[in-house]
Amino acid sequence: MNQSIVKRSYHYTRALYRWVKAGRPVRSEEEIERIFETCCKPCEAYDAQSSVCSHCGCRVNLMKAAPLNKIAMATEECPAEKWGENKE
Repeated sequence: MNQSIVKRSYHYTRALYRWVKAGRPVRSEEEIERIFETCCKPCEAYDAQSSVCSHCGCRVNLMKAAPLNKIAMATEECPAEKWGENKE
């Protein structure tokens, strides 16, 4: 399911806001890799061509740069509850 650019922008902006407000906490490179390889990459909602999750519209990948990767933002979690505070 493709999300409109407006909806994707909204979800991304909210994620960035939460992350900045919390002091920009990031996950370790090991955690990013573990989450991506075990949860995101095999998920039916992950679009490998665009590195975007169709559930939330955010980019998920192996990059450590949090603004370019939702997994790296320690304040964020999967909308399908596959990873995050309650799943790690």
